[in-house]
Amino acid sequence: MALAVDQPRMQRSAQRIGQSAPPERHLELIAGATKRRLSYFAGIVVALFVTVSSVIGFQAYIAQQQLKIDQLSSEIRLARSYHDQLRQQRAELLAPDALREQARSLGMAPGLGSRFVEIPEDAVAAVAAAIGKMDPAIANPSPTQGTSSEQVGG
Repeated sequence: MALAVDQPRMQRSAQRIGQSAPPERHLELIAGATKRRLSYFAGIVVALFVTVSSVIGFQAYIAQQQLKIDQLSSEIRLARSYHDQLRQQRAELLAPDALREQARSLGMAPGLGSRFVEIPEDAVAAVAAAIGKMDPAIANPSPTQGTSSEQVGG
């Protein structure tokens, strides 16, 4: 497209004073103005398209991340629920009443009292003889290890 622009001249103004005839017009084509406007408009359209596309892409990315967060939140909620169920089952299994019932089913009965048994002297002597054959550091450990090592070395 071309743009037509009127070019004023000094001669026309001088002729107008003396004549009543319509003035002669001289038009010139200016090709650069239309191309400049068209390229400016196209640049604006491209910039708007890129801006809108990037905004839409960013919103889609945010929505995708939100879906991942929602999925993780639901998995965490289910895991906590399962953990609470397991804790409740453990508490029920460790409850004194449940343990008492399991013991009864195995044939156990609660103790009625304490009873002390005398150990024969020959058993005590056999144990003492067995301990005598052991290494003295193992049979009779000292409370401080530093003193026993000093005695052995000195």
